[in-house]
Amino acid sequence: MVKGSTFPYIAILLTSLVVLLVFHIVTTKNPIADLVKEGFQAPILTTPKCPAGYKFFNDKLGESFCCNGKINPFTHTCEGKGASDLCAFKAKVQDPRNPVALLPYCNDLIATQAATAQTNFCPGSLPNYATVGKCCLSSTDLDGVDCNEFDNAHKKNYCIVKGEIKAGEQLCSALQRDESTMCPANLVKVDYKLGAKEASKYGEKVAGLKIPVCFTPESSCIADNVLSYAQSQGAWTDKNEATWKYSCVNWDKVNVQRDLTGVSDTNYV
Repeated sequence: MVKGSTFPYIAILLTSLVVLLVFHIVTTKNPIADLVKEGFQAPILTTPKCPAGYKFFNDKLGESFCCNGKINPFTHTCEGKGASDLCAFKAKVQDPRNPVALLPYCNDLIATQAATAQTNFCPGSLPNYATVGKCCLSSTDLDGVDCNEFDNAHKKNYCIVKGEIKAGEQLCSALQRDESTMCPANLVKVDYKLGAKEASKYGEKVAGLKIPVCFTPESSCIADNVLSYAQSQGAWTDKNEATWKYSCVNWDKVNVQRDLTGVSDTNYV
């Protein structure tokens, strides 16, 4: 009778201990808590890898490093002098060139390179840089080399940083330019492709050039950054943004500031 009567209390006690243990796990900063709360985060690299521009080598003891500079084949040392010209595959490795310094971790340099490339090359809509020379919609593969299979199967899910693009692919610089283009209030940004009219004056090299323009049914204009790009490609090279009717700078002057002084160039081509 006594043993049977204590069973419910033992069960309650064990349940309470389990609840307390789970609470401790999910509220304590430790690897197990991170897994419970956030899920497993895969590493950037699945195999040791050198940062871009670095060369792999082993020192005389067989330890592996990456060198941004010349490697002496006789001494098995890196002749790069900069603090980041030599990196290790393990954290907190002593710098053989400076006994009071530690070498940077190669994975950290790779992450820094990727972050810099993302800022320089990737549009906001495709923010994940892959070292193959793409920017991807979602995460890259585990080594950060290419977009994942799903993004690669959908051309709108990635862009090419530089070089020729295949049919349906996008150039990252064009997307960056489009996303940074700001239109005056009440004008809508739309895509426009230069055709025969522009080519008749500026040459066939401008035919097919695709740019964003700012549009309403009553008027339209070309933002200054887009006009500069178009002029670098050979279009509207004879136009001055300050006086051309179709530049957004002049559009703002006339339609917003109501400044009607000066003479506007009203010819489109």
